[in-house]
Amino acid sequence: MAADPRSAEILKPMLRGQDVKRWTPRWDGKWLIFAKQGVAIESYPAVLRHLEKFRRELEPRPKDWNIKRDGEWPGRRPGKYEWYELQDVVEYWRLFEQPKIIYQEIQFHPAFALDSDGLFTNNKASIIPSLDLFLLGVLNSPLVWWHNWRYLPHMKDEALSPVGELMVDVPIARPTRVHREVAEDLVSGLQDSRSKERVQLLEVLDWLRVEMGVDVPGQKMEDFAALDSNEFLTEIRKRRPKAAGGLSPALVKAAREVHAEYAPRLLRRRAAELELERRLADLVNDAYGLTPEEVDLMWKTAPPRMPAVRP
Repeated sequence: MAADPRSAEILKPMLRGQDVKRWTPRWDGKWLIFAKQGVAIESYPAVLRHLEKFRRELEPRPKDWNIKRDGEWPGRRPGKYEWYELQDVVEYWRLFEQPKIIYQEIQFHPAFALDSDGLFTNNKASIIPSLDLFLLGVLNSPLVWWHNWRYLPHMKDEALSPVGELMVDVPIARPTRVHREVAEDLVSGLQDSRSKERVQLLEVLDWLRVEMGVDVPGQKMEDFAALDSNEFLTEIRKRRPKAAGGLSPALVKAAREVHAEYAPRLLRRRAAELELERRLADLVNDAYGLTPEEVDLMWKTAPPRMPAVRP
């Protein structure tokens, strides 16, 4: 966009499936070139120059191309689209610019998020064009995960596949006015807390990159608050480039200070979030009319990775 500000017209912030987190998405700075069919690509010279590098892989296969005679085609499938365009007609694309619930195509745990920033997705995520916070709370609840474990197709490593035609039929309780109002307050609180938690995490990751040379933090560092001070130092040493050498006493002191400042704050925030999740789970159970005996049975027959919100 710096080379040609007009490029922003066809560049969209993009989420991958792995960026869809529970309650709020986590945009990782990725962009999608949204060149739908009929786009005047010459109006975006910077984008065109970029796409030219991949023209061979983007060309649609000619109708007269014979795989047996000519070999595998290096580009895309045949169709009535230009090499720089999306190969499918996507008339629904404006739904991505509206508030919506986003969820992963492959789920290892319930991770539904509300997006109000016009984020687009790749083919590893799906959307529900709704800003219903009660619905979001239900989809992230232990009860619906219990249901979906028995309803949705299973994949490798006990993952679930929430395909769209099945998600349409997931039973959603009709909330009372009180159920809806309380759920909206709880979900809004969880969204706000997760957003603030993300800011704090990014501050630490940025410090690790700038001061410690850690460009790839890894899963443990993404959850550094769960580490003690010594484990935090161990991960820094493991992730620093070898050329950077060992940690000086000053760097060790700085690392311990950063951990002492941020980790307790994040742990307190997560404890507060857990309480909100528990209250929301109870509310969802009540909205579905579950008896205490049925709730107890649900937990006794809980599937793997059930949200750990039971008191």
